[in-house]
Amino acid sequence: MELVFALITYIGINKVDESYFRNINDCRYFAVRINKNPPVPGVEKPEFYTAVCKPVKVNKNKAKVY
Repeated sequence: MELVFALITYIGINKVDESYFRNINDCRYFAVRINKNPPVPGVEKPEFYTAVCKPVKVNKNKAKVY
């Protein structure tokens, strides 16, 4: 098991993706840019993108770590 940083992306309250990074700075780089996106178009109530970085342990043989 290796300690990495999970970039977890949500649209509204729905989790849509989880990517793993070895470096917190890489994770934060993408999180900041995702959080600056405009709301999802074409819905009555706008839903915003939200991204957070969370430290997790993963088996690097089973998960792709950037």
